[in-house]
Amino acid sequence: MDIPRLCRALAVPGELAENFIKADKAEQHTAEELNKVQYPVNQIVQTLQRYFYVKNDDDNNNNNLIISNLSNGQKEAIYTDINELAVYSRMYYDIESVKSDPLISDEYPYGNPFDHIIDIMNQGAIIIRFKYISKNNSLPPEEKAVSYHLMDFEKKKVLGVHIEGDKKFSMYKQWGEGDERLLPIYPEYKNRIIRWGKEEAEEAVVNKNKGDHGREFLY
Repeated sequence: MDIPRLCRALAVPGELAENFIKADKAEQHTAEELNKVQYPVNQIVQTLQRYFYVKNDDDNNNNNLIISNLSNGQKEAIYTDINELAVYSRMYYDIESVKSDPLISDEYPYGNPFDHIIDIMNQGAIIIRFKYISKNNSLPPEEKAVSYHLMDFEKKKVLGVHIEGDKKFSMYKQWGEGDERLLPIYPEYKNRIIRWGKEEAEEAVVNKNKGDHGREFLY
């Protein structure tokens, strides 16, 4: 936890908000706050259902969603990815509940740090991660928000990748595969490398320059 990461920088004020709520100092959550979080959550479920990744567990007469027609590795990846979005949503929700309180408002001078994450979710993202990006084998890699969106491409259901600052989707892969399996959608993105860690990104650049694909990383 001592490694500087953008995702952890966002989490610090979120932890403050959660502690503030546990201390029973926060006001009641408003319907507007709840709706802003509920909308992308519902949208994610609808997207997964549309692509047949999940279905209602009607056989057991409950409202749970079950993942179907996927390998165990893919199922584990999907559960992890959905849980990550749930964590971001909760952090946003907690911060919205307390950020205006004068006892904690100084911690949020620029508003809710998860605002842009919720905006990305509203654009249909089903995975959001903060990862290191190398463009055209450049070093050092930069940490950016990377989002993955279900899409139809070349008659296949894939995850299209959008990187913070880009005007269009750049790469794609199958859900459950690592970022070393990413393929470019457009030729200008063929030398783009995405990895969770900075060292992994740097190693991938060096290996690619040597013609070696290196190790495989799922995230």
